[in-house]
Amino acid sequence: MSDHDPLRDLWAGQETGNFVMPLEDVRRKARDFQKTILRRNMTEYAAAALVIALFGWTAITVPEPIVRAGCFLIIFGALYVCWKLYGLARSASGAEMDAAQNLMTFHRAELLRQRAALASVWRWYLLPFVPGMAVFLGGVSFAPDNPAPLAVKLVILLFAAMLVAALFYGVWWLNQRAVKALDGEIAALEGAGEDWPVDS
Repeated sequence: MSDHDPLRDLWAGQETGNFVMPLEDVRRKARDFQKTILRRNMTEYAAAALVIALFGWTAITVPEPIVRAGCFLIIFGALYVCWKLYGLARSASGAEMDAAQNLMTFHRAELLRQRAALASVWRWYLLPFVPGMAVFLGGVSFAPDNPAPLAVKLVILLFAAMLVAALFYGVWWLNQRAVKALDGEIAALEGAGEDWPVDS
C-alpha cells in the first residue's frame, strides 16, 4: 500500500492557530473570581470576629491565668490572620480591574496571588493559632480545680489536641484542593492564548 494518504496530508497541512477566549469572557471570569474572593474573605472576617468574641468572653469570665493567657494568644492569632488575609489574599477592587492594561494578564496575576496565599495557609493561617491553642488546652486540662487524676488529664489533653490537629489538617486539605482548582484555572487561561487586546 502507498504511504500517501490525501486525508492525512490535508489534516496535517491545515493552519491551526491558537484559540483566543473572547475578552468579555475573561472580564466575566475575572469579576466572578473577585466576587468569590470577597465573599470568602467576609466569611473569614466574620469567623475571626466570632473567635475574638468567644475567647474574649472566656478570658473575662474564667479566673484561671493560664486559660486566660491562652485566650488572649488565640485572639492575637485571629487578629494576625485577618491582617495577613488582607495583605496576601484580599479581593481586587473594580478600579484596579478597570485600570488594568491587559485584562488577561491581570486575571492571571490575581489567580497566582490567591494560589500563593492558599499554598502557604499553614504558615499564616494555621500556625498563629498553635501557641494559643496549646496554652488554652493545657490550662483547661490541668486547671487546679480539676479533680481528675493526672493520667486522665493527660488523656483529655491528648484527645483535645488530636481534635484540633484533625481540624487543622482538614483546613489545610481543603485549601490544597483549592490550590489544585486554581492550577486548572491558570492552565486553562494560559492555554487560551497569549495575544490579548489591551483593555481600555
